[in-house]
Amino acid sequence: MFTTTSITQGRLFAIIAGVLWSTGGPLIRLLEGASEWQFLFYRSMALVTALFLLIRIKSPNTITQFKKAGIASVIGGLFLSLAFVTFVFSVTHTTIANTLFMLSSAPFIAGLFGWILLRERIDKTQWTAMTAAAIGILLMIQDGLSGDKLFGNLTAFAAAVGFAGFTVSLRWGKNENMLPTVCYAGLFTVFFSAFAAVILNEGLSISRNDLFIATGFGAFGLGLGMVLYVAGSHKMQAAELVLLSLLEIILGPIWAWMFFSELPTSLTMIGGAILLSAILFQTFSGIEIFKKKLQTVTVKTMQ
Repeated sequence: MFTTTSITQGRLFAIIAGVLWSTGGPLIRLLEGASEWQFLFYRSMALVTALFLLIRIKSPNTITQFKKAGIASVIGGLFLSLAFVTFVFSVTHTTIANTLFMLSSAPFIAGLFGWILLRERIDKTQWTAMTAAAIGILLMIQDGLSGDKLFGNLTAFAAAVGFAGFTVSLRWGKNENMLPTVCYAGLFTVFFSAFAAVILNEGLSISRNDLFIATGFGAFGLGLGMVLYVAGSHKMQAAELVLLSLLEIILGPIWAWMFFSELPTSLTMIGGAILLSAILFQTFSGIEIFKKKLQTVTVKTMQ
């Protein structure tokens, strides 16, 4: 049972994680000359190093932690690596708002995957929210049907699919420890980005500014954010965790507007608003269901 103290801590962890993650897009805008693959290589190296050290501190037998995670963790790592890569390419080809709004569709895609692959039940509330989310996605894709913007929208959608696959793989493996999975994702991304940088003759030499941004965000923005999010997920109900994670999607476009005068189009704003409304609708419905179950358990206990 969640206590008042644990819920408060969980909320704080989730909020800090959302703030840290929201800096990802704007920091990519500050790169001097590093390509997407070069940035991904150094960011992932920093992420893997930070998480591996944390897992090592928590459990001296690190190998055992990875074995416990199982094959589901490896599959989840592949999906998350897809999300890592396509998110960066999306940010460099469309607005930060477009990328983050599209990314917010991940819970609905995960719900659809869970229904198809795991035979998880979807109730009327979820179907309504998923339908609304699909409309929002179509509006944003419709907003850019050619050139870089279309590529940016499609890679953002691929990132959402990657995060959804990551979520479903954890549910399939019944694995509550996400850190080994994120480590796998970082390792896969290091391999993919190094291979691509060599094949494309980009090399791995970047400026100190770009190296600082990539490693700093990998270790602290992405790494610390993930650690806090995992810690928060164990202290509060899932519906409220999803609600607080929206902070990243709200703050990201605000930073882009404040520091880069980057404004999304009207169609993007409409599609994004529909997506966020769908998330809020499903989240608050989940909170109400949780409260009713809690009341039922309390009454039975008192009897």
